[in-house]
Amino acid sequence: MTPVKATDADEGVNGRVWYRIVKGNEHHNFRINPSTGLVMRGVRHLDREQNSSHILEVEAYNTEQGPMRSSVRVIVYVEDVNDEVPVFTQRQYNRLGLRETAGIGTSVAVVRATDRDTGNGGLVNYKILSGAEGKFEIDESTGLITTIEYLDYETKTSYLMNVSATDQAPPNNQGFCSVYVSLLNELDEAVQFSNSSYEAVIMENIPLGSEVLRVQARSIDNLNQITYKFDPNTNTQALSLFKINGMTGVITVKGQVDREKGDFYTLTVVADDGGPKIDSTVVTITVLDENDNSPQFDITSDSSVSVAEDSAVGRRVAVVLARDPDAGSNGQVTFSLTSGNIGRAFEIRTTNNTYGEVFVARPLDRELLDHYTLRIQASDGGVPPRRKEHTLRVNILDVNDNPPIIDSPFGYNVSVSENVGGGTAVAQVRATDRDVGLNSVLSYYITRGNEDLTFRMDRVTGEIATRPSPPDRERQSFYSLVVTVEDEGNPSLSVSRHQNLLFGGRMELGSTVGASLALRC
Repeated sequence: MTPVKATDADEGVNGRVWYRIVKGNEHHNFRINPSTGLVMRGVRHLDREQNSSHILEVEAYNTEQGPMRSSVRVIVYVEDVNDEVPVFTQRQYNRLGLRETAGIGTSVAVVRATDRDTGNGGLVNYKILSGAEGKFEIDESTGLITTIEYLDYETKTSYLMNVSATDQAPPNNQGFCSVYVSLLNELDEAVQFSNSSYEAVIMENIPLGSEVLRVQARSIDNLNQITYKFDPNTNTQALSLFKINGMTGVITVKGQVDREKGDFYTLTVVADDGGPKIDSTVVTITVLDENDNSPQFDITSDSSVSVAEDSAVGRRVAVVLARDPDAGSNGQVTFSLTSGNIGRAFEIRTTNNTYGEVFVARPLDRELLDHYTLRIQASDGGVPPRRKEHTLRVNILDVNDNPPIIDSPFGYNVSVSENVGGGTAVAQVRATDRDVGLNSVLSYYITRGNEDLTFRMDRVTGEIATRPSPPDRERQSFYSLVVTVEDEGNPSLSVSRHQNLLFGGRMELGSTVGASLALRC
């Protein structure tokens, strides 16, 4: 350091000069050579950062107690040495609740360190030593920490970074701090169902309130309660039959499920946690059949038919149609005749589990029975089966298969007085026919034995009467007439009988002769 110098004009002891620091050296940072006046550093080191200059008062004197003395002010400027380390304003900086959706370049925190040195020794550069994991960077000059990559709470919820501040003069002292960043969980993750689709199988007529199935979704955010609902575009009929618990995801029955109205339903369920990314899944419900429907006869089924009595065995005479909307064997219909099939005249066969065909099973005879009232039963294949009945009336149409029958199978013997008046009834032939309609309308004819036209016959009544010229016994005393009775059928059937007439005097009225029977069909 620089010495101070004082002179004294005296000689000898009185001219000898001594030096001492009398003020400004309270901390003994300096010392002075008493004989040379050289100011030097003291036992305590200097610290420019505490005191960059010192004002010392140095006194020159001859003797300790002598009056002759002089003083001078010495200003000592302390030059800086890079002996200070950068010191951060905080040992740990905290940024709590940084949004996980923060964009790239978002400011996170500003760290600040100071170095009491001057010049380059007081300039600091910042650096993240560890913990950034590629998500953050720091401006080396300002200490501003920003994001350089997207954050994800679900991947990592917090970061602890070690940051250094280094001054710019040798030996490049460093200071350290930590930066703690916690992320704020946000609704940025998609809700996801545990299954991409769900399937359920239920029976029709399932009780109201029955559980069908449960859908379940989760969100990695796990912030809000997930709620469930049906997509509004879901089929209206499905929405009327099922409901979903918005909190639990349980789907239950709220309407009467009838397989015949629908056997397959598709529901779209939406899960929402209040965030922008909802999810949906498809629920398919298959409805199984229950034998809850009886066969129903179609309006087109025959209820009354007419059949000729000469219909051949095996001829189809009627068809009934019955359907059962149930599925499988529950919907397969078979037919049977339960009553009215007298003499087992008919049989019924089932075709395609839908049609019942009625056939003639035995020869028919209208004269024995002119109609049948058949009870047809349709049964499904359920266990137990369900049944429905239908009435079929079968009218037997007449066929001209019966000839007329004359009441007197052996003919007629009649005695007639001669000279009876013209138009006198002498006999009446009666016949019947078991057929009906025109087949039973009879006509009477004399077909032989009346060549001289002595008699006439009423075609309708069968009455035989004399003509205006009376019969003459002397000319012919005996007539054998052949009478034919014919019906109006097509072809017609007929029968013939002999009518014997004997003529005598008045006293012989009522005498008879025998007659033979003739039959012509």
